[in-house]
Amino acid sequence: MSHVVRGILVVAVWLASAGVAAAQSAGEVVEPGGGEAGGAVEPQVDPAIREAGERFDRGVAFYDEGDFGAALAEFLRAYELTGHWGVLYNLGQVSAALNRHVDAVRYFESYLEGGGGEIDAARRAEVEQRLRELRSRLATLTVTVDVDGAEVLLDDEIVGTTPLPEPIYVAAGPHVVVARHPEHGSERRSVTLASETAETVAFELMQPVVEPPPAAPPPVVEEEWSIADQWWFWTILGVVVAGGAATAGVLLAEPATVYTDGTAGTVDLSQYD
Repeated sequence: MSHVVRGILVVAVWLASAGVAAAQSAGEVVEPGGGEAGGAVEPQVDPAIREAGERFDRGVAFYDEGDFGAALAEFLRAYELTGHWGVLYNLGQVSAALNRHVDAVRYFESYLEGGGGEIDAARRAEVEQRLRELRSRLATLTVTVDVDGAEVLLDDEIVGTTPLPEPIYVAAGPHVVVARHPEHGSERRSVTLASETAETVAFELMQPVVEPPPAAPPPVVEEEWSIADQWWFWTILGVVVAGGAATAGVLLAEPATVYTDGTAGTVDLSQYD
């Protein structure tokens, strides 16, 4: 198991000058003042610094017990109170123990950057080797968006706002990437990355505005042609009906006697039926 640096963060001057990062080995206990335990007189310190020391010691105790979640919480609180780069080493160790490899890489990188020349060569070599091991478990993801000011989320956590300054370290496996902008909407992509690979996801939120096509005119319904709708049909029909009626009237009229002048007398037309 990797070790955490042990120390008592109680003296502000000691914390600022060396703190936990001054330990020569992972298992060494650093006492205030740099001397033997009990050999230094404890001056008045800021309450926040005193709490940070207590939090730090609790974190070491939790780490030794294997309660890495509790250790992480205590080290985070100590770092919030002091901002001292030495605590970042322990944050990196406990994050690695929790398999939070991305966080561990971030903490170790920040530790090397913050400590600079104050970190001895042996410790620097150790951390650089640890970084190589951790990075071998990760992939890198480059996210580009065609509009600045878009939030980028990885697995529902905001990782930055475009343009992102550098690729993102991600654990090997499946991930969901989202780019969202208040004026241009959002897009969502799913990616699965193997370790020590690099991939780019490009989002295009600035889609060209396409005017909707004009509404189509209502379809023209053609009326069915019917002879009954034609004026001439009714005209002809009227004539036919009128003529038929006249003919029928003649044919249906009762026989009549026609009187004519002359010597023949009367003629009965019924005899010619």
